[in-house]
Amino acid sequence: MRKKKEEKKEAETEEDICCVCGHSLSTHIDEKEWWRCHSLGADAYQCECRLVKLSDDSKLIDYDLKHRVDDHLKEFREGHG
Repeated sequence: MRKKKEEKKEAETEEDICCVCGHSLSTHIDEKEWWRCHSLGADAYQCECRLVKLSDDSKLIDYDLKHRVDDHLKEFREGHG
């Protein structure tokens, strides 16, 4: 029996947290080659986080902290990590 591949959702809510800077992914704006964070840091300056698009079909949700942790735990449990 074939397992259905899970589709990753798009980053739409404030609960989607960037694995690089910790701000909401919804504040990362598409700037062609990357997504740039438009949140203010603790120093009141704009965050300098830029998430690189590795391919044309890259999705912002690929940088979601929860998805990254879940993926790594799954690999670890399967003995691939």
